[in-house]
Amino acid sequence: MISKKKNVQYLAAILLKKGICDIVFSPGSRNAPLINTFTAIDQFRCINIVDERSAGFFALGMAVQMQKPVAIACTSGSAVLNYAPAIVEAYYQKIPLLILTADRPPEWVEQGDGQTIRQNDIYRNYVRSSYSIIDKVENADDEWYAARIINQAVNDLMHPDFAPVHINIPFSEPLYELTDAPLPEPKIINVYRQIETESVADAAAEKFAALWNQSKNKMIIAGQAPCTNGLGAILNNLADDPSVAVLAETTTNLKGGNLISCIDCVVTAIDREHDYAPDLLITLGGQIVSKKIKVFLRTNRPKAHCHFSRAGEHMDTFQSLTDIFSDNPALFFSSIKDRLNPCDSDYGNKWRQLDLITRQRHGVFLEKCEFCDLKAFQIIMKHLPDHSIVHLSNSMPIRYSQLFVCDKDIAFMANRGVSGIDGILSTSAGTAYSTDKITTVIAGDLAFFYDSNALWNKYLSRNLRIIVINNYGGGIFRFLDGASAMSALETHFEARHNYGVANVAKAYGLDCFKAKDEKTLTEGLEWLYTFDLTRPAALEVVTPTEQNAEILRSYFNFLR
Repeated sequence: MISKKKNVQYLAAILLKKGICDIVFSPGSRNAPLINTFTAIDQFRCINIVDERSAGFFALGMAVQMQKPVAIACTSGSAVLNYAPAIVEAYYQKIPLLILTADRPPEWVEQGDGQTIRQNDIYRNYVRSSYSIIDKVENADDEWYAARIINQAVNDLMHPDFAPVHINIPFSEPLYELTDAPLPEPKIINVYRQIETESVADAAAEKFAALWNQSKNKMIIAGQAPCTNGLGAILNNLADDPSVAVLAETTTNLKGGNLISCIDCVVTAIDREHDYAPDLLITLGGQIVSKKIKVFLRTNRPKAHCHFSRAGEHMDTFQSLTDIFSDNPALFFSSIKDRLNPCDSDYGNKWRQLDLITRQRHGVFLEKCEFCDLKAFQIIMKHLPDHSIVHLSNSMPIRYSQLFVCDKDIAFMANRGVSGIDGILSTSAGTAYSTDKITTVIAGDLAFFYDSNALWNKYLSRNLRIIVINNYGGGIFRFLDGASAMSALETHFEARHNYGVANVAKAYGLDCFKAKDEKTLTEGLEWLYTFDLTRPAALEVVTPTEQNAEILRSYFNFLR
Protein backbone atom coordinates (compact mmCIF):
# COMPACT_ATOMS: atom_id res chain seq x y z
CA MET A 1 0.00 0.00 0.00
CA ILE A 2 1.40 3.37 -1.07
CA SER A 3 0.18 6.94 -0.74
CA LYS A 4 -2.64 8.09 -2.99
CA LYS A 5 -0.62 11.24 -3.69
CA LYS A 6 0.29 11.04 -7.37
CA ASN A 7 3.24 13.43 -6.97
CA VAL A 8 4.87 10.98 -4.54
CA GLN A 9 4.12 8.03 -6.79
CA TYR A 10 5.92 9.72 -9.68
CA LEU A 11 8.83 10.65 -7.40
CA ALA A 12 9.25 7.05 -6.19
CA ALA A 13 8.98 5.63 -9.71
CA ILE A 14 11.62 7.96 -11.14
CA LEU A 15 14.03 7.50 -8.24
CA LEU A 16 13.81 3.73 -8.72
CA LYS A 17 14.51 4.05 -12.44
CA LYS A 18 17.45 6.37 -11.69
CA GLY A 19 18.91 3.99 -9.09
CA ILE A 20 18.48 6.24 -6.03
CA CYS A 21 17.34 3.79 -3.38
CA ASP A 22 18.83 5.09 -0.10
CA ILE A 23 16.62 7.51 1.85
CA VAL A 24 17.17 8.90 5.35
CA PHE A 25 13.88 10.00 6.89
CA SER A 26 13.21 12.06 9.97
CA PRO A 27 9.81 11.56 11.65
CA GLY A 28 6.89 13.86 10.92
CA SER A 29 3.31 14.00 9.76
CA ARG A 30 3.47 16.27 6.72
CA ASN A 31 5.99 13.89 5.12
CA ALA A 32 3.74 10.88 5.78
CA PRO A 33 3.00 10.36 2.05
CA LEU A 34 6.74 10.02 1.44
CA ILE A 35 7.26 7.69 4.38
CA ASN A 36 4.27 5.48 3.56
CA THR A 37 5.28 5.14 -0.08
CA PHE A 38 9.01 4.54 0.17
CA THR A 39 8.84 2.16 3.15
CA ALA A 40 6.28 0.06 1.27
CA ILE A 41 8.64 -0.58 -1.66
CA ASP A 42 11.29 -3.23 -1.02
CA GLN A 43 13.86 -1.72 -3.39
CA PHE A 44 14.27 1.32 -1.17
CA ARG A 45 16.56 1.21 1.88
CA CYS A 46 14.79 3.50 4.37
CA ILE A 47 16.51 4.80 7.49
CA ASN A 48 14.92 6.86 10.25
CA ILE A 49 16.96 9.36 12.32
CA VAL A 50 15.04 11.77 14.55
CA ASP A 51 17.45 14.72 14.54
CA GLU A 52 17.37 16.29 11.07
CA ARG A 53 20.79 17.89 11.45
CA SER A 54 22.32 14.51 12.31
CA ALA A 55 20.25 12.78 9.59
CA GLY A 56 21.62 15.14 6.95
CA PHE A 57 25.22 14.43 7.92
CA PHE A 58 24.53 10.68 8.19
CA ALA A 59 23.29 10.70 4.60
CA LEU A 60 26.30 12.79 3.58
CA GLY A 61 28.62 10.13 5.03
CA MET A 62 26.75 7.45 3.08
CA ALA A 63 26.98 9.39 -0.17
CA VAL A 64 30.71 10.05 0.25
CA GLN A 65 31.43 6.40 0.88
CA MET A 66 29.23 5.03 -1.92
CA GLN A 67 29.97 7.87 -4.38
CA LYS A 68 26.30 7.95 -5.38
CA PRO A 69 23.23 10.02 -4.45
CA VAL A 70 21.40 9.60 -1.15
CA ALA A 71 18.05 11.24 -0.36
CA ILE A 72 16.96 12.89 2.89
CA ALA A 73 13.31 13.60 3.66
CA CYS A 74 11.70 15.59 6.46
CA THR A 75 8.49 17.28 7.56
CA SER A 76 7.75 20.98 7.15
CA GLY A 77 8.82 24.00 9.22
CA SER A 78 12.01 24.27 11.26
CA ALA A 79 12.90 20.65 10.39
CA VAL A 80 13.77 21.96 6.92
CA LEU A 81 16.26 24.46 8.32
CA ASN A 82 17.94 21.80 10.46
CA TYR A 83 19.24 20.20 7.27
CA ALA A 84 21.17 23.37 6.38
CA PRO A 85 24.62 22.53 7.86
CA ALA A 86 24.81 19.21 6.01
CA ILE A 87 23.58 20.78 2.77
CA VAL A 88 26.21 23.52 2.93
CA GLU A 89 28.91 20.89 3.48
CA ALA A 90 27.57 18.81 0.60
CA TYR A 91 27.55 21.85 -1.69
CA TYR A 92 31.17 22.81 -1.09
CA GLN A 93 32.38 19.22 -1.02
CA LYS A 94 30.37 18.30 -4.15
CA ILE A 95 28.27 15.52 -2.65
CA PRO A 96 24.98 14.40 -4.29
CA LEU A 97 22.33 14.86 -1.59
CA LEU A 98 18.72 14.88 -2.77
CA ILE A 99 16.76 16.97 -0.28
CA LEU A 100 13.03 16.19 -0.10
CA THR A 101 11.12 18.63 2.10
CA ALA A 102 7.43 18.19 2.78
CA ASP A 103 5.51 21.47 2.82
CA ARG A 104 2.10 22.91 3.60
CA PRO A 105 -0.03 24.00 0.63
CA PRO A 106 1.16 27.41 -0.63
CA GLU A 107 -2.12 29.12 0.24
CA TRP A 108 -1.39 28.55 3.95
CA VAL A 109 2.02 30.18 4.04
CA GLU A 110 2.00 33.34 6.22
CA GLN A 111 -1.48 32.50 7.50
CA GLY A 112 -0.59 31.50 11.04
CA ASP A 113 -0.74 27.78 10.33
CA GLY A 114 1.58 25.54 12.38
CA GLN A 115 4.94 24.36 11.03
CA THR A 116 4.54 26.61 8.00
CA ILE A 117 7.44 28.72 6.70
CA ARG A 118 8.64 29.94 3.30
CA GLN A 119 10.28 26.75 2.00
CA ASN A 120 10.47 27.34 -1.74
CA ASP A 121 14.07 27.98 -2.74
CA ILE A 122 15.07 28.00 0.93
CA TYR A 123 18.56 26.58 0.24
CA ARG A 124 19.13 28.60 -2.94
CA ASN A 125 22.69 29.64 -2.06
CA TYR A 126 23.84 26.08 -1.36
CA VAL A 127 22.22 23.76 -3.91
CA ARG A 128 22.74 23.39 -7.63
CA SER A 129 19.01 23.77 -8.20
CA SER A 130 15.71 23.91 -6.33
CA TYR A 131 12.31 22.69 -7.53
CA SER A 132 8.74 22.51 -6.26
CA ILE A 133 6.37 19.73 -7.31
CA ILE A 134 2.69 20.54 -7.72
CA ASP A 135 0.45 19.27 -4.93
CA LYS A 136 -2.31 17.73 -7.02
CA VAL A 137 -1.60 15.69 -10.15
CA GLU A 138 -4.97 15.40 -11.84
CA ASN A 139 -4.50 15.20 -15.61
CA ALA A 140 -2.00 14.30 -18.33
CA ASP A 141 -0.37 17.73 -18.34
CA ASP A 142 0.12 17.56 -14.55
CA GLU A 143 1.70 14.12 -14.93
CA TRP A 144 4.03 15.38 -17.66
CA TYR A 145 5.00 18.41 -15.57
CA ALA A 146 5.67 16.43 -12.37
CA ALA A 147 7.75 13.83 -14.21
CA ARG A 148 9.76 16.47 -16.06
CA ILE A 149 10.58 18.39 -12.88
CA ILE A 150 11.63 15.24 -10.99
CA ASN A 151 13.79 14.05 -13.90
CA GLN A 152 15.49 17.41 -14.11
CA ALA A 153 16.14 17.54 -10.37
CA VAL A 154 17.67 14.06 -10.27
CA ASN A 155 19.83 14.74 -13.32
CA ASP A 156 21.11 17.93 -11.67
CA LEU A 157 22.47 15.79 -8.82
CA MET A 158 25.15 14.33 -11.06
CA HIS A 159 25.74 16.67 -13.99
CA PRO A 160 28.12 18.26 -14.74
CA ASP A 161 29.44 17.10 -11.35
CA PHE A 162 27.97 15.96 -8.04
CA ALA A 163 25.96 18.57 -6.11
CA PRO A 164 22.98 18.73 -3.71
CA VAL A 165 19.52 19.40 -5.17
CA HIS A 166 16.29 20.39 -3.40
CA ILE A 167 12.73 19.28 -4.17
CA ASN A 168 10.01 20.96 -2.09
CA ILE A 169 6.73 19.02 -2.04
CA PRO A 170 3.52 20.63 -0.77
CA PHE A 171 0.96 18.18 0.61
CA SER A 172 -2.66 19.04 1.31
CA GLU A 173 -4.70 16.88 3.66
CA PRO A 174 -5.60 14.05 3.90
CA LEU A 175 -2.02 12.78 4.31
CA TYR A 176 -2.56 9.13 5.19
CA GLU A 177 -4.78 7.78 2.43
CA LEU A 178 -3.31 4.64 0.84
CA THR A 179 -3.86 2.64 -2.31
CA ASP A 180 -2.65 -0.71 -3.64
CA ALA A 181 -2.21 0.71 -7.14
CA PRO A 182 1.13 0.03 -8.88
CA LEU A 183 3.60 2.85 -9.41
CA PRO A 184 3.13 4.79 -12.65
CA GLU A 185 5.45 4.36 -15.61
CA PRO A 186 6.75 7.91 -16.12
CA LYS A 187 8.91 9.06 -18.99
CA ILE A 188 12.60 8.96 -18.05
CA ILE A 189 14.89 11.74 -19.26
CA ASN A 190 18.59 10.86 -19.24
CA VAL A 191 21.63 13.13 -19.41
CA TYR A 192 24.81 11.68 -20.87
CA ARG A 193 28.15 12.96 -19.67
CA GLN A 194 30.93 13.28 -22.19
CA ILE A 195 32.72 9.96 -22.37
CA GLU A 196 36.13 10.17 -20.72
CA THR A 197 38.78 8.86 -23.08
CA GLU A 198 42.52 8.80 -23.04
CA SER A 199 42.65 11.73 -25.45
CA VAL A 200 41.98 15.38 -24.69
CA ALA A 201 41.19 18.34 -26.89
CA ASP A 202 44.22 19.47 -28.88
CA ALA A 203 43.79 23.10 -27.88
CA ALA A 204 43.79 22.22 -24.18
CA ALA A 205 46.74 19.85 -24.57
CA GLU A 206 48.77 22.40 -26.52
CA LYS A 207 48.02 25.18 -24.05
CA PHE A 208 48.99 23.09 -21.04
CA ALA A 209 52.10 21.58 -22.64
CA ALA A 210 53.33 25.04 -23.62
CA LEU A 211 52.94 26.33 -20.06
CA TRP A 212 54.64 23.22 -18.66
CA ASN A 213 57.59 23.24 -21.06
CA GLN A 214 58.38 26.91 -20.60
CA SER A 215 58.28 26.73 -16.78
CA LYS A 216 61.40 25.82 -14.80
CA ASN A 217 59.67 25.69 -11.41
CA LYS A 218 56.48 23.64 -11.44
CA MET A 219 54.28 22.89 -8.42
CA ILE A 220 51.26 20.58 -8.28
CA ILE A 221 48.97 20.83 -5.24
CA ALA A 222 46.21 18.27 -4.71
CA GLY A 223 43.23 19.10 -2.51
CA GLN A 224 40.70 16.87 -0.78
CA ALA A 225 39.47 13.96 -2.88
CA PRO A 226 38.18 10.39 -2.50
CA CYS A 227 40.56 7.57 -3.29
CA THR A 228 41.24 7.72 -7.04
CA ASN A 229 42.74 4.78 -8.88
CA GLY A 230 45.97 5.65 -10.64
CA LEU A 231 46.25 9.39 -9.93
CA GLY A 232 48.85 8.97 -7.18
CA ALA A 233 51.09 6.90 -9.44
CA ILE A 234 50.72 9.44 -12.27
CA LEU A 235 51.65 12.38 -10.06
CA ASN A 236 54.51 10.40 -8.56
CA ASN A 237 55.88 9.80 -12.06
CA LEU A 238 55.53 13.48 -12.94
CA ALA A 239 57.58 14.29 -9.85
CA ASP A 240 60.45 12.24 -11.26
CA ASP A 241 61.11 15.41 -13.23
CA PRO A 242 63.50 17.41 -10.98
CA SER A 243 61.64 20.62 -11.88
CA VAL A 244 58.35 19.35 -10.39
CA ALA A 245 57.22 19.45 -6.76
CA VAL A 246 53.96 17.64 -5.88
CA LEU A 247 52.24 18.55 -2.61
CA ALA A 248 49.43 16.25 -1.43
CA GLU A 249 47.78 16.50 1.98
CA THR A 250 46.43 13.57 3.99
CA THR A 251 42.87 14.13 2.72
CA THR A 252 43.96 13.82 -0.93
CA ASN A 253 44.36 10.07 -0.38
CA LEU A 254 47.33 10.06 -2.76
CA LYS A 255 50.42 7.98 -2.09
CA GLY A 256 53.90 7.99 -3.60
CA GLY A 257 57.51 8.35 -2.58
CA ASN A 258 57.92 11.60 -4.53
CA LEU A 259 54.86 13.26 -2.99
CA ILE A 260 55.24 15.79 -0.17
CA SER A 261 52.42 15.19 2.32
CA CYS A 262 53.47 17.19 5.40
CA ILE A 263 53.06 20.60 3.78
CA ASP A 264 52.95 22.71 6.93
CA CYS A 265 56.21 21.17 8.14
CA VAL A 266 58.03 21.88 4.87
CA VAL A 267 56.73 25.43 4.44
CA THR A 268 57.73 26.20 8.03
CA ALA A 269 61.33 25.23 7.27
CA ILE A 270 61.70 27.25 4.06
CA ASP A 271 64.96 29.18 3.95
CA ARG A 272 63.96 32.71 2.92
CA GLU A 273 67.28 33.17 1.15
CA HIS A 274 66.34 30.56 -1.47
CA ASP A 275 63.58 30.69 -4.04
CA TYR A 276 60.84 28.10 -3.51
CA ALA A 277 58.15 29.95 -5.47
CA PRO A 278 56.77 28.20 -8.58
CA ASP A 279 56.48 29.66 -12.08
CA LEU A 280 53.59 27.31 -12.84
CA LEU A 281 51.04 26.18 -10.25
CA ILE A 282 48.68 23.28 -10.99
CA THR A 283 45.82 22.52 -8.59
CA LEU A 284 43.28 19.72 -8.53
CA GLY A 285 40.76 18.30 -6.08
CA GLY A 286 38.88 20.16 -3.37
CA GLN A 287 39.80 22.25 -0.36
CA ILE A 288 43.34 22.51 0.99
CA VAL A 289 43.88 22.53 4.76
CA SER A 290 47.28 24.18 5.01
CA LYS A 291 47.04 27.89 5.70
CA LYS A 292 50.82 28.14 5.47
CA ILE A 293 50.90 27.13 1.80
CA LYS A 294 48.03 29.51 1.03
CA VAL A 295 49.91 32.41 2.58
CA PHE A 296 53.15 31.39 0.85
CA LEU A 297 51.60 31.23 -2.62
CA ARG A 298 49.52 34.37 -2.21
CA THR A 299 52.73 36.14 -1.29
CA ASN A 300 54.80 34.45 -4.01
CA ARG A 301 52.32 34.29 -6.86
CA PRO A 302 53.15 32.10 -9.87
CA LYS A 303 53.02 33.48 -13.40
CA ALA A 304 50.42 30.87 -14.37
CA HIS A 305 47.93 28.80 -12.37
CA CYS A 306 46.03 25.92 -13.99
CA HIS A 307 43.08 24.45 -12.06
CA PHE A 308 41.38 21.14 -12.91
CA SER A 309 37.64 21.15 -12.21
CA ARG A 310 34.93 19.00 -13.76
CA ALA A 311 32.34 21.74 -13.14
CA GLY A 312 34.68 24.48 -14.34
CA GLU A 313 34.37 26.74 -11.30
CA HIS A 314 36.78 29.65 -10.92
CA MET A 315 38.59 28.41 -7.80
CA ASP A 316 41.21 31.13 -7.34
CA THR A 317 42.46 30.12 -3.88
CA PHE A 318 45.94 31.53 -4.50
CA GLN A 319 44.89 34.71 -6.35
CA SER A 320 46.77 33.66 -9.49
CA LEU A 321 44.29 31.62 -11.57
CA THR A 322 44.87 31.80 -15.33
CA ASP A 323 43.46 28.60 -16.85
CA ILE A 324 40.69 26.12 -16.02
CA PHE A 325 40.63 22.56 -17.41
CA SER A 326 37.40 20.55 -17.09
CA ASP A 327 39.21 17.26 -17.70
CA ASN A 328 39.81 14.31 -15.42
CA PRO A 329 43.40 15.04 -14.28
CA ALA A 330 44.47 11.37 -14.29
CA LEU A 331 43.32 10.88 -17.87
CA PHE A 332 44.61 14.29 -18.90
CA PHE A 333 48.16 13.72 -17.67
CA SER A 334 48.21 10.19 -19.07
CA SER A 335 47.14 11.51 -22.45
CA ILE A 336 49.67 14.33 -22.78
CA LYS A 337 52.68 12.85 -20.98
CA ASP A 338 54.63 12.55 -24.22
CA ARG A 339 54.25 16.30 -24.83
CA LEU A 340 55.80 17.23 -21.47
CA ASN A 341 59.54 17.74 -21.69
CA PRO A 342 61.95 17.33 -18.76
CA CYS A 343 63.56 20.52 -17.57
CA ASP A 344 67.03 21.38 -16.31
CA SER A 345 65.98 22.59 -12.87
CA ASP A 346 66.42 21.47 -9.28
CA TYR A 347 63.14 23.03 -8.09
CA GLY A 348 61.38 19.77 -7.20
CA ASN A 349 64.52 18.36 -5.63
CA LYS A 350 64.78 21.42 -3.36
CA TRP A 351 61.29 20.80 -2.02
CA ARG A 352 61.91 17.06 -1.56
CA GLN A 353 65.21 17.74 0.20
CA LEU A 354 63.43 20.10 2.59
CA ASP A 355 60.79 17.44 3.15
CA LEU A 356 63.49 14.93 4.08
CA ILE A 357 65.11 17.37 6.52
CA THR A 358 61.83 18.18 8.27
CA ARG A 359 60.94 14.49 8.57
CA GLN A 360 64.23 13.90 10.35
CA ARG A 361 63.67 16.86 12.67
CA HIS A 362 60.10 15.66 13.24
CA GLY A 363 61.39 12.30 14.46
CA VAL A 364 63.96 13.88 16.78
CA PHE A 365 61.37 16.16 18.39
CA LEU A 366 58.74 13.44 18.85
CA GLU A 367 61.26 11.09 20.44
CA LYS A 368 61.71 13.49 23.36
CA CYS A 369 58.21 15.00 23.36
CA GLU A 370 56.10 14.73 26.51
CA PHE A 371 52.52 13.48 26.35
CA CYS A 372 50.28 16.00 24.59
CA ASP A 373 48.01 16.26 21.55
CA LEU A 374 50.96 15.94 19.19
CA LYS A 375 52.37 12.87 20.93
CA ALA A 376 48.91 11.31 21.12
CA PHE A 377 48.52 11.70 17.38
CA GLN A 378 51.83 10.00 16.74
CA ILE A 379 50.66 6.98 18.73
CA ILE A 380 47.20 6.96 17.16
CA MET A 381 48.56 7.14 13.62
CA LYS A 382 50.78 4.13 14.29
CA HIS A 383 47.83 2.06 15.51
CA LEU A 384 45.27 2.91 12.84
CA PRO A 385 44.42 -0.38 11.11
CA ASP A 386 45.39 -0.96 7.51
CA HIS A 387 42.59 -1.08 4.91
CA SER A 388 40.36 1.14 7.03
CA ILE A 389 38.62 4.54 6.87
CA VAL A 390 39.42 7.53 9.09
CA HIS A 391 37.25 10.61 9.51
CA LEU A 392 39.17 13.62 10.80
CA SER A 393 37.32 16.27 12.76
CA ASN A 394 37.96 19.92 12.03
CA SER A 395 39.97 22.31 14.23
CA MET A 396 43.09 20.57 15.57
CA PRO A 397 42.62 16.86 14.62
CA ILE A 398 42.82 17.46 10.88
CA ARG A 399 45.77 19.82 11.35
CA TYR A 400 47.70 17.32 13.48
CA SER A 401 47.08 14.61 10.87
CA GLN A 402 48.89 16.73 8.27
CA LEU A 403 52.11 16.50 10.32
CA PHE A 404 52.44 12.72 9.90
CA VAL A 405 53.23 10.55 6.90
CA CYS A 406 50.87 7.59 6.57
CA ASP A 407 51.94 4.77 4.27
CA LYS A 408 49.02 2.49 5.19
CA ASP A 409 46.06 1.80 2.93
CA ILE A 410 43.73 4.19 4.75
CA ALA A 411 41.05 6.40 3.21
CA PHE A 412 41.05 9.75 5.01
CA MET A 413 37.85 11.78 5.03
CA ALA A 414 36.85 15.10 6.55
CA ASN A 415 34.07 17.64 6.35
CA ARG A 416 36.27 20.24 4.70
CA GLY A 417 33.60 21.76 2.50
CA VAL A 418 32.99 24.47 5.09
CA SER A 419 35.20 23.01 7.85
CA GLY A 420 32.59 22.99 10.61
CA ILE A 421 32.67 20.76 13.68
CA ASP A 422 28.92 20.27 13.72
CA GLY A 423 28.37 16.89 12.04
CA ILE A 424 31.54 14.83 12.17
CA LEU A 425 30.15 11.96 14.29
CA SER A 426 26.99 11.73 12.19
CA THR A 427 28.99 11.73 8.94
CA SER A 428 31.26 8.99 10.26
CA ALA A 429 28.26 6.93 11.36
CA GLY A 430 26.80 7.19 7.86
CA THR A 431 30.08 6.08 6.33
CA ALA A 432 30.42 3.13 8.70
CA TYR A 433 26.85 2.08 7.88
CA SER A 434 27.79 1.93 4.18
CA THR A 435 30.93 -0.20 4.46
CA ASP A 436 32.32 -3.25 6.23
CA LYS A 437 35.66 -1.53 6.81
CA ILE A 438 36.70 -0.32 10.25
CA THR A 439 35.72 3.36 10.32
CA THR A 440 37.43 5.57 12.90
CA VAL A 441 36.46 9.12 13.70
CA ILE A 442 39.09 11.25 15.46
CA ALA A 443 37.34 14.22 17.04
CA GLY A 444 38.06 16.98 19.48
CA ASP A 445 35.98 17.16 22.63
CA LEU A 446 33.83 20.09 21.46
CA ALA A 447 33.07 18.38 18.16
CA PHE A 448 32.13 15.18 20.01
CA PHE A 449 29.76 16.84 22.45
CA TYR A 450 28.30 19.13 19.79
CA ASP A 451 27.27 16.15 17.64
CA SER A 452 26.53 13.65 20.40
CA ASN A 453 23.00 13.27 19.00
CA ALA A 454 24.72 11.18 16.33
CA LEU A 455 24.81 8.39 18.93
CA TRP A 456 21.01 8.57 19.28
CA ASN A 457 20.83 6.35 16.25
CA LYS A 458 19.80 2.71 15.87
CA TYR A 459 21.92 2.36 12.72
CA LEU A 460 25.31 2.63 14.42
CA SER A 461 27.50 -0.14 13.01
CA ARG A 462 29.84 -2.34 15.00
CA ASN A 463 32.72 -1.24 12.74
CA LEU A 464 32.52 2.37 14.04
CA ARG A 465 35.33 3.50 16.36
CA ILE A 466 35.37 6.89 18.09
CA ILE A 467 38.56 8.54 19.38
CA VAL A 468 38.03 11.78 21.30
CA ILE A 469 40.99 14.04 22.06
CA ASN A 470 39.74 15.73 25.23
CA ASN A 471 41.74 18.79 26.23
CA TYR A 472 38.65 20.29 27.86
CA GLY A 473 38.02 23.04 25.32
CA GLY A 474 38.70 24.34 21.84
CA GLY A 475 42.46 23.80 21.76
CA ILE A 476 42.89 25.57 18.43
CA PHE A 477 42.26 28.96 20.07
CA ARG A 478 45.35 28.58 22.25
CA PHE A 479 47.41 28.17 19.11
CA LEU A 480 45.95 31.18 17.30
CA ASP A 481 48.06 34.19 18.24
CA GLY A 482 45.16 36.64 18.31
CA ALA A 483 42.73 34.51 20.29
CA SER A 484 45.34 33.19 22.73
CA ALA A 485 46.01 36.71 23.99
CA MET A 486 42.35 37.56 24.67
CA SER A 487 41.09 37.85 28.27
CA ALA A 488 37.94 36.03 27.17
CA LEU A 489 39.95 33.03 25.89
CA GLU A 490 38.77 30.38 28.34
CA THR A 491 35.12 31.41 28.53
CA HIS A 492 34.18 32.63 25.07
CA PHE A 493 36.76 31.23 22.64
CA GLU A 494 38.06 28.01 24.12
CA ALA A 495 34.77 27.23 25.94
CA ARG A 496 36.46 25.42 28.85
CA HIS A 497 34.48 22.57 30.44
CA ASN A 498 34.90 19.62 32.79
CA TYR A 499 32.96 16.98 30.88
CA GLY A 500 34.16 13.47 30.13
CA VAL A 501 33.23 11.14 27.30
CA ALA A 502 32.34 8.07 29.38
CA ASN A 503 28.93 9.22 30.61
CA VAL A 504 27.79 10.22 27.12
CA ALA A 505 28.98 6.90 25.72
CA LYS A 506 27.26 4.99 28.50
CA ALA A 507 23.97 6.82 27.90
CA TYR A 508 23.92 5.42 24.37
CA GLY A 509 25.18 1.96 25.25
CA LEU A 510 28.78 2.34 24.05
CA ASP A 511 31.86 0.98 25.79
CA CYS A 512 34.50 3.58 26.60
CA PHE A 513 38.19 3.42 27.52
CA LYS A 514 39.99 6.43 29.06
CA ALA A 515 43.66 7.14 28.34
CA LYS A 516 45.79 9.83 29.96
CA ASP A 517 49.40 8.95 29.00
CA GLU A 518 51.41 7.00 26.42
CA LYS A 519 50.97 3.68 28.22
CA THR A 520 47.22 3.86 28.66
CA LEU A 521 46.74 5.27 25.15
CA THR A 522 48.60 2.31 23.66
CA GLU A 523 46.49 -0.04 25.77
CA GLY A 524 43.32 1.77 24.75
CA LEU A 525 44.14 1.55 21.05
CA GLU A 526 44.92 -2.15 21.32
CA TRP A 527 41.55 -2.61 23.04
CA LEU A 528 39.78 -0.52 20.39
CA TYR A 529 41.17 -2.44 17.44
CA THR A 530 41.76 -5.98 18.71
CA PHE A 531 38.91 -6.46 21.17
CA ASP A 532 36.03 -8.40 19.61
CA LEU A 533 33.51 -5.58 19.81
CA THR A 534 29.86 -6.23 19.05
CA ARG A 535 28.96 -2.52 19.02
CA PRO A 536 30.72 0.81 18.45
CA ALA A 537 33.24 1.88 21.06
CA ALA A 538 34.86 5.11 22.20
CA LEU A 539 38.38 5.94 23.36
CA GLU A 540 38.83 9.15 25.34
CA VAL A 541 42.34 10.62 25.24
CA VAL A 542 42.93 13.27 27.92
CA THR A 543 45.72 15.72 27.11
CA PRO A 544 47.10 18.76 28.99
CA THR A 545 45.13 21.88 28.08
CA GLU A 546 47.76 24.59 28.56
CA GLN A 547 50.80 22.67 27.32
CA ASN A 548 49.40 21.54 23.96
CA ALA A 549 49.80 24.90 22.23
CA GLU A 550 53.20 25.55 23.80
CA ILE A 551 54.52 22.19 22.60
CA LEU A 552 53.14 22.69 19.09
CA ARG A 553 54.83 26.10 18.84
CA SER A 554 58.08 24.51 20.03
CA TYR A 555 57.64 21.80 17.40
CA PHE A 556 57.40 24.29 14.52
CA ASN A 557 60.31 26.32 15.90
CA PHE A 558 62.36 23.13 15.97
CA LEU A 559 61.49 22.38 12.34
CA ARG A 560 62.83 25.80 11.36
